[in-house]
Amino acid sequence: MRPKTILVGMNNPLSDDPRAALWPDPPGCAGHRLWMLLHARTKCSPATYVHGFVRMNLVLAREFDPRAARIAADEFVRQHAGRRVIVLGAAVRTAFRLPPVLVEPVESRGITFRQLPHPSGRCRWYNDPKHRAVAGMLLEEEMRR
Repeated sequence: MRPKTILVGMNNPLSDDPRAALWPDPPGCAGHRLWMLLHARTKCSPATYVHGFVRMNLVLAREFDPRAARIAADEFVRQHAGRRVIVLGAAVRTAFRLPPVLVEPVESRGITFRQLPHPSGRCRWYNDPKHRAVAGMLLEEEMRR
């Protein structure tokens, strides 16, 4: 069985518990928005989303620290060679030292990275229905592979 794709967000302002990373509740949080993108395509339940990915935040603190994120990204790369990873947002992309390439795979340091804008309510990229559809297709593809 193939290892699950890893979703990597910034940090969780609601909890520093790693099990809560990108959790699909409460409504409006990043995890909920990701689940809704996937649900719009697949009608999957929140439990299917939760079990379909490894969900992580780069920083296990309620405040995002770019320096701590860079250190965590370097350690992540050492631990996850050979994996597929969806990076969420520019801050996480910067910590991983990736070029700004949305959706398309980027091979770097033994990992296949794919990138989406951060699924916060502030990101306008998701206002376009075509962008939401592309993000949903990417999530579906990675969950089902």
